[in-house]
Amino acid sequence: MQCSSLSAVFICPNRTTKNFLTRKRHQSNSFISSPFRSLNLRIRYPIHCSRHSNHADGISFRVFWNWLWIEFFYGAKRWASWIISIYMFTLTLGAKAHGNPPHSVIHACEHVHNYYVSAEHLNGEALRKELNSLIAGHHSLSYRESKSRSGMPLDFLMLLMLIDQKLHPGWEHLWPRSYGLTHGPSLTDLHNIRPADVNVNSSRGNKYFGECPVGSADCLRPSNKEAAPDTEADAKRWAPPMQVRGDIARALMYMAVRYGVHQPSGGPVLSLSDSPSMEKREMGLLSTLLKWNKIDPPSREEKLRNERICRLYQHNRNPFVDHPEYANLIWKTSISD
Repeated sequence: MQCSSLSAVFICPNRTTKNFLTRKRHQSNSFISSPFRSLNLRIRYPIHCSRHSNHADGISFRVFWNWLWIEFFYGAKRWASWIISIYMFTLTLGAKAHGNPPHSVIHACEHVHNYYVSAEHLNGEALRKELNSLIAGHHSLSYRESKSRSGMPLDFLMLLMLIDQKLHPGWEHLWPRSYGLTHGPSLTDLHNIRPADVNVNSSRGNKYFGECPVGSADCLRPSNKEAAPDTEADAKRWAPPMQVRGDIARALMYMAVRYGVHQPSGGPVLSLSDSPSMEKREMGLLSTLLKWNKIDPPSREEKLRNERICRLYQHNRNPFVDHPEYANLIWKTSISD
């Protein structure tokens, strides 16, 4: 049986499936959920299916058109959801138009196991240097490209989860520019750029990452009125929501390894420490980042983002997403437990 479809999400039910969906719809006004259930991003179940393939496109268009207008009048929150759904639906066409064809060239970073073979059984400085040799020399984007390409659907979905109030989308360098991102590849590296609410980003400024001391009277929770409830900040530190603390830690670790040696194109050498310093290009807090890396392991979305950067854009990987254990092997001996 042929079915009208929207990005392969819709299905044509048999009798049992249709009865089940009908019951669920009566129980909870159910829609067929997308994989991002935590966002309640759901698409309506189409009731029109055709046994003749030559009618499929017309039915698909009508179903999509009706769905589009229903969603438009459903409210602001639902409006944001269908914009994202359409964006995901058109992603493949957009990739073709921008010179990113359906994958045909296989890059070395796609063979994940082989990619790290030379780093096996290493630790400390030897491991850091070997990882640098693996991820350096990536395809460097222009600043304009990096800002447009970092706004991938998964990041925008994450943005909706993190920001409670009205959205003011912007861009954030997790490793702040004031800590050494002057020019060259480090300024446009997609592993370090994320969408962020401009007001939240402004409240963070160039503070390093860390948690407020226990009992601190100067700590703000949340960090500002538009930030997620589990953010916190004081005059020097800023802590993101719990669910992305590991993501941020691994992004900063990537930056410290990728740009932790003198660059052929110039630019300061970056490092992590428990004594952050703009002058020394040292970001932190290292001990806190190691803790976040442990308690918040890589999510499916973080892994997919790493894969997309490898396949479509920079052709390198963040080793700490693939192997979070590398963090302790490199840095654990440099700080007290």
